[in-house]
Parts: sequence; C-alpha cells; structure tokens
Amino acid sequence: MGVRCLGLTVVLAGLIASGSNLAQAANLARYISPDFCAVLVIHPERAQNSTLAKAAKSAMPAETASVDPMAPAIQALRNQKDLPPGMDTAKLAKLLLGKPIRRIVVLIDPVPAANAKVGVGMIVQFGAEVDGEGIIAAISSAWQPAEVEGTQYKKLKNPASGQPDFAALAPDSQTLIAGLDVTVVKMLAKSQGDRPLLKQLQQSSFDNDILVEFQAAPLLAKLPAATGKSLDESLAGLGNPALAGLAKDLQSVSIKLNFGGTLVHAEVVSGKPESASMMLVLTNVGLGAGKAQFEAFKKNPPPIPLPPPLLSAISKVGDDLFAGLTVKADGAKLVVDLPMPESLPELMKQAAALGAKSAPK
Repeated sequence: MGVRCLGLTVVLAGLIASGSNLAQAANLARYISPDFCAVLVIHPERAQNSTLAKAAKSAMPAETASVDPMAPAIQALRNQKDLPPGMDTAKLAKLLLGKPIRRIVVLIDPVPAANAKVGVGMIVQFGAEVDGEGIIAAISSAWQPAEVEGTQYKKLKNPASGQPDFAALAPDSQTLIAGLDVTVVKMLAKSQGDRPLLKQLQQSSFDNDILVEFQAAPLLAKLPAATGKSLDESLAGLGNPALAGLAKDLQSVSIKLNFGGTLVHAEVVSGKPESASMMLVLTNVGLGAGKAQFEAFKKNPPPIPLPPPLLSAISKVGDDLFAGLTVKADGAKLVVDLPMPESLPELMKQAAALGAKSAPK
C-alpha cells in the first residue's frame, strides 16, 4: 500500500520508547468506526521496563542501551529509498528525538475501498507536547489541505496508481493520526452507529504490554462486497467445510501479551460450544506438529553459525514453552495461556550480547 510514503508511521510502528500513565479506552472512542474489525494497542513504557527488555539491556554496552530509541528508527528511515516527496529527515529527527511515546494504537479497516483489501489508521500518543504540524510537514512537502465534517487534516497522493491516498493530522499537542485517507475519514466521522469493536475494547484491560482485540462481524459483513460472492461462497474458499463453519461461527478474539508474568493470554469466542471443541482439536493437532518439528530442530539444528550456548538456550526455552502452554475449551470459548518461561530472559540476554558483538563498529 506504499506505507513508506508515511514515513512517520514507519518510524513509530516499530518503536519502543518511554512514556507516561495510560489513558482509558474512552479516549479512543471517537476514533473507532463501526466498520473497524481489529485494534492493536502497544504500551511502549511497559515493554521497555519488562523482564525481557531489562534482560536484553543488561547484555548491551552502556552506550547502546542508553541511546534514544527514536535515533536508530530515524536513521533506518534515512536509508530507505522512495521517501515521500520533500521529506526532511533532519527536521523530523529534531522534532522527534527525546519525545516519549505513551501509546501506539493501530486500527484495522477491512476492505475500505474497492481497490484496497485493508485500511490502517494509526494513533500515536506522546508523553510530552510535540509540534504535530511541524512533524507532518517534515514527512512531506506535498500534503494538500482536506476537511471532513468540520475537521481539517492533510492528504498525500498515493504514488501507487488507483490506490487510496494517505492522510494525517495532529488533533492536539500530544497526538498524531495517520493512515489511509478512507480509513482516517471514518475515524473522524462524528456520527457513529453500533460499534462492536469499541464495546469489546471497553471490556478489556489496557494494563498489558500489547493488546489485540478482533471482532469478526465487521469483517464478515464486508466479505460479500469484497469477493462478489455470498458469505458462504466466500468462506468456501478456505477449502474445508469444517474451517468455513468455524470462520462463520467466530465472534471475537482477544490476545494479551506481557513480557513479564503471563507471556500470552488469548480467548477465542465462538457462537456455540461445538465450535470451541473443534478449535481445541485443531489447536492440539497443530501443537503436536509444531512440537515434532522442534524436536527435529534440536536433533539437527540448521547450519547457522550460532554459539552452542545460544542453541542450548533456544532448546531450553522451546521445551519450557511447550511444557507451560495450556489450551482448553470453556463453553463456547477457547482459552490459551502461556506463562513466561524462566529460561526466556537468559535467552534474550544471550541474543542481545551476540547482537551487540556482531554489530558494526
């Protein structure tokens, strides 16, 4: 989708930076459209201070561990080709360095246009005031003014022929919004109907490093228009009647990731217990196959020049992951729990030390 033309979103999406206290889901309510099917919420401060992050940092040189996380992201952006017209990376660096990010929210809009299978809208909330208009201007000199329902924003021509344009705005001194224009317009709409994704998000907890919430209804509603077929005909493309039935019965998915304590907690909600039981069977089959492949890996590691202690640590973590993972059906819900393996911080430490050793001087 030519995401490189929104350099800021490239920088921020892969970033782990410091932040401040989390806001409540209500602060996001105005931006969640009835059409949206999923949301990814990243809390950088929590991730940066997690058990795994601290283990990795402990193995890095002091000068590396203390580098502003924005610096390497901006340097990577400078090295990219086909940047947006008029992008001023020096100005962008000056405006962003030292600005803590409080939260990153990515909204997924299924089939926002006939020529776009998925739309993305990103909300970046900073822990300090930023020059939002300056940041947007530094991304490109080719923005054009636009307006939706009284809200002014900027549009940028998509270089890919026939693809939706990009959009960006700074609604306040600590927030930036960017994404496909068709998706951002939905985010800024004042009149919103029933919003199942918002209801699910409000019932969840923001007290997680990473949160993923998915609602099947908005996606299933768009499939016929996207494929030109009925819902049943569209799902038949999965090639398996049982999988098609599970997909049609799927209601929601919730995934919580924390890099300390419980590593993963996931809940998959379907319309009836029979579907949850079927998902349990399929999951166990997949886990059995995965464990067999991992055992084969341990016996015959790939020809990668990794130190024996690191290979041993990988094997230990894998064993602990399979041993700790639990999957169960609870009524119409499939529940997955994966506690943090005690061996994982040591693996992160060894991996970070190897990366620091092999990094160019």
